[in-house]
Formats: sequence, C-alpha cells, structure tokens
Amino acid sequence: MAKHISFGTPVNDAERWAFGLLSEELPKHYLLLTNVEIPTKSGQAMEVDALVVGEWGVYVVDVKGYIGRLNAGLHAWSLDGRGVDNSLSKANYVARVLAGKLKHRIPVGVYAPWCQGMVFVTGRKGEEIELEKDDGALSIYTPRQIVAALTSEWGLTAPRPHPVTAEQREMVLDTIGQVAVMESRNNRIQDFIKLRCLFLHAGLEIWQAEYSPGGWTAPWLLKILLPVQFDDDIVAQRHEQQLRDEFKRLQALSGCTCVPACAPLIQDGEQVILPIRMPRGVPMNVFEAERKTTYQLLEILRRSVTGLQQIHRRGFCVGGWAENCVFISDSGDVEYIDITDNLSPADDTQAYARRFAALAELTNQPRIYQWYRQAVKGATTDLDALRCDLSALIDLGVCDTLPESVTIAPGAVLEHHYRLERFITASAQSQLWQGTHIQGRYPVAISLYEQWDGAWASLSSLYRSLSRIYHPNIERVLAFGQLPQSQTLFIVRAWEDGCSLDELAGFEPGDARRWFGELLSALQYLHQLDIHHGAICPKNIIISRGRAYLMNFGVGLDIAASHYASQYADPLIWAEESPEGQDLYGLVASFVDAFTPASLTGNKDPQAMLKALSAFEPGWLGQDLYAACERVLRHEFMAEPGQCYLQQFGLPSHR
Repeated sequence: MAKHISFGTPVNDAERWAFGLLSEELPKHYLLLTNVEIPTKSGQAMEVDALVVGEWGVYVVDVKGYIGRLNAGLHAWSLDGRGVDNSLSKANYVARVLAGKLKHRIPVGVYAPWCQGMVFVTGRKGEEIELEKDDGALSIYTPRQIVAALTSEWGLTAPRPHPVTAEQREMVLDTIGQVAVMESRNNRIQDFIKLRCLFLHAGLEIWQAEYSPGGWTAPWLLKILLPVQFDDDIVAQRHEQQLRDEFKRLQALSGCTCVPACAPLIQDGEQVILPIRMPRGVPMNVFEAERKTTYQLLEILRRSVTGLQQIHRRGFCVGGWAENCVFISDSGDVEYIDITDNLSPADDTQAYARRFAALAELTNQPRIYQWYRQAVKGATTDLDALRCDLSALIDLGVCDTLPESVTIAPGAVLEHHYRLERFITASAQSQLWQGTHIQGRYPVAISLYEQWDGAWASLSSLYRSLSRIYHPNIERVLAFGQLPQSQTLFIVRAWEDGCSLDELAGFEPGDARRWFGELLSALQYLHQLDIHHGAICPKNIIISRGRAYLMNFGVGLDIAASHYASQYADPLIWAEESPEGQDLYGLVASFVDAFTPASLTGNKDPQAMLKALSAFEPGWLGQDLYAACERVLRHEFMAEPGQCYLQQFGLPSHR
C-alpha cells in the first residue's frame, strides 16, 4: 500500500476510485500525491490529478472516467466515434514543466529524476472500457495495466532507465512544497492523529491513532468507513449501520469492566469514524500466561468473568471471542474489543470458557479449572459460582504457584489447613481418615475418593451448599476440593465420635423412634433448600453422643455399597422415584434393616424389607408411623407440599 497524501478533494467518482486503487495496489515505498498543484514561472499553478513518485520515475497521471471504446492516437482521440481531448498531451506538458523546475533546483552533480505523463482510463470502476492505441508505446492504461506500468521499467518512456534516488525524491517533495503540512492535515481527524494503518479493505480502515487535544496524548483506535469506496451502495449502508450499532452497544455498556471506552461518532460527509480507546495490554494470543503467578492468573480470570457478568446483565453478549480480540495487560486488566452481541448468554458463556480454559488450567486450582471444563461442555453457566470461588481463593491466600502432589500418608497436609493423622478404613476407591485442623487443633474427618473427576460439578455444588447451612443432625462440611496433580477428591467434615447405625452395640427403648424423627426433620430442611442426600444407608447414618447424623452426601463410601438404599428397592421403580422419595425410602429402609435381625431381612430386596417391617409391632411404632413407613416401602407415599414430614409420619413436630 502506497503512502497517499491528498492535497484536495476528488472532483468525481472516477478520481476517487482511481486514487483508492493506486494507494492500495502500489508498493509501500511509492508516494501518491493527489489533486496537487504544480507552480509555474508565471505564478499560475497547474492542477495534477495524481503525481506518483515511484521506483523508476515521477509520473504525472491524468485520470479519465471514460466508458466505452476509446481509440487513442498520437494527436487525436475518439470515444465511441466522437472526438475527445487528448489527455496524454496535457499530462506530458505538465511533466515537462515539472522536469524543468527540478533541473533548476538540483545541485551540481545530482541528476533530475525522469518525469513523464500518463493517462489512467478507469471506465466504470474498472469495467466497461476498451482501449485501442495507435502506438503501443503511448502511456495510456486501463486498470488492468496501470499498476504494472507504474512499477516496471517497460512503463518508462526514458531512453535509459535509472532508479529514483532518495535525494531525487526529496527534491521532488521540496519542489511541490508543503507536503509535510498536507500529510499532517490528512492524518488529523479533529483532535485524533492517525499514526499507523492496521487494516485496510474496500472502504474499511482501522488506524492506530493518538488523541492530542493539547499538552497530553492518549492512544486510540479509529474505525473508519468510506462509503464512496464501496461498489454497492447497499453494502456500504449495511457496514455503516453496523458501525452505528457498535457505537450504540459501547455507549450502552459504558462503565462496565472489560468494555473499552469510545468517543462519539465523527461524520464529515465523506467518512464515518468511530474512535475507541486503545485497549490496555496485548492480545491473548501473544500474552505470556506461563510467566504469571497463580494469583495473577486468578485475578485475570476474576476480572474477565466480572466483566462478562456485567455485560450480560445489561442485556448484551460479547460474541467476538477470537484470541486477537481479547486483550490482557500485565496488571491483570481484561478487555473485549469485539462486542458483536450475536450469541445467546449460554452460548456466550460457553465461548468464554473455551477462550479462557487454557489459562484456568495453569492455575492448578481444581475449583477453577473444573468449572471451565464443565462450561466448555455446556454443563454449567453459573458465573456467580465461578466468581465466588475465584474471590475466595484470592482472599484466602493459600494458592501455590506450582502445587506439589500429595502422598496419602500420616502427616500429609491438605490445602494448608488439614493434616492426616490416623487411617480408619478403606476400599478400592475410597479412604476414611481422622485428621487435625492445624491452626484450630481440633479433630476432623477426612474422606478421600478416587477417580471422581466426572462428578466434580454436581458434588462441588452440593458441598458448597452444605458448607453454608447448619442443622444439628447434618454433617458439618468444612472443606471440599481436589488434591493437586491428582483425580482424588477430599471432603473434610467435623469429627463425630460414634458408630454407624448398623454397628450399634445397644440402644434404649425409644431411641430408634427419636433418631428417625431427628433425621426426618433434617431431610425436610434439606429438601426445602433443594438439597438431596442421594445415598442414605445405614453406613451413612452416624450415632454420636445420643444423636443421629446424616453423612457422606452424594458419595456414600463404596464399602457401604451393599447397604445403599437403592439395593433395597426395585431398580425400575427406584429409577422413577423423585430425589425426595429416594431419600425417604433410604431412611425408612435403613432403620428397618438396622433394627431387624439378619435372619428376617435375608437378601434385603423389596419383599424382604416389607417382611422385616411386618415383624415390628404396629402399636410399638405407632399406627401412623407404621402405615407411613409401609407406604414408603411400597412406593405409595406422596409427600404433601408444605406439610411437615414429622406430621405426615405421625411423629410429634416438637421433640
């Protein structure tokens, strides 16, 4: 693309189109001066359509928008049979005048550059023109040959070709005069000064610019639309509307994090300009994330998701997620420079996750990269949960830049807070340990689960909810996470001294009824919060200090698989049961199984559970409780919305 300096306004569409073609197609070391005037000795200036300072000479180009069949002779020209002016004669005359002025200005020992006239016949934007020349050496060209003629030796009329030197080039500019002034004027749009062209295509330009209203400067981008350079008016109108829509979006999102500021549209009759503040930092495809610390990466992610949330809450989507459209600075600023609003919020969140997933993996924080993995699959769109996790990790200040893998053994420390003390039991995919909270010096229970990567999203949501509620008969969750460089989950709970329901050595009359009521009340509380246990069995009910506790939500220890509630029920009916119904069935079956001799329960199938229940004295349980338990085991119990579980089971609501 040649350097184009305009000294005046094109007088017609043919000149405008010709100047656009020449500036775009000529090499970058060429200089194109348009609508320039060359002074004569008499003081009268001669206007030149285009002056091209090229590699082999200086060309005075006269632009003609002739349409039809042009026959050009040495003296006379005709267009479709009617006479027209010989434009080459005029161009050659101006070239001789320019050459004479150059010869008078050159110092001793320096040759003047070759100057020649040339005619550029455009037709209708390069079409509908036929040219016949009586002499092939005449410098008259259509769009098919004009660029080659200006850049090759064969286009010269000089007897011997000599390249134009830097000194000759400067001499031409001095002769024309005020070139630097005109260039500065062309590059200034109000208080914006164009510095470097970043994109140029068919009437669309993007320039790096500088805002310089006075004694200070600031970097900006200018999106420039030149409607006159489009071949189709409808296409030009569509691009102009897109530019105006972009301005409206940026104005509507003003103040949002990650959204660049913009100035009002500028329209001067020939062009429409949208000024956008230059984004801070570098595009994501060249951002060196590997050099950043864990906290810097977490801060970048937090700012990115905060900005996305703000954009969505104002009713817009980003849409433009190309890696060169997301800028990140060393200080953690994130900016989205291509807000197209062409996606749904769910699709926008998924596209966001794909763009930032690799950066999330570098944090080595399971709570973070697991969210991005799920979001890439479309399994989650919960931006609030992600932002809360990011803020928690940053505020806690316990993230290692390169966390080391943890060897499961006495003395191992999890998440800087919990130390493994005593191994209790294990199975093929799970372990149970007693541990210690290092700072608080109190005992905790630590469960480890192998290969639970696929269930992270649901378990994370479940245990996040449990950590924020309290009920005296529900386990207290202290921490939930994933061991670094491992697929092992860990869950830290408050330590409860006791034993599972099926391991009780003895109990007092009325204990079973009281414990059942406690857990039934706990289930009512959970279900109101839309939290479900999903794995109630005797092994997941702990009796401690005379109180019953529900443990191991969602991931019952596999050592208790034979006692898992779904083993008690018909699998076909169980699959159709609601989560609330499954929890109630598991609770009833667990108590029936635990308080019935093994000789009565047998293989623990649905018939065995009903047989075991029939061994209880209805009067001892209470007629209402007995009837409710029987309906549960037959899958006939329907929990009434808004009704207390205790009342529906015939138990007192105040214990």
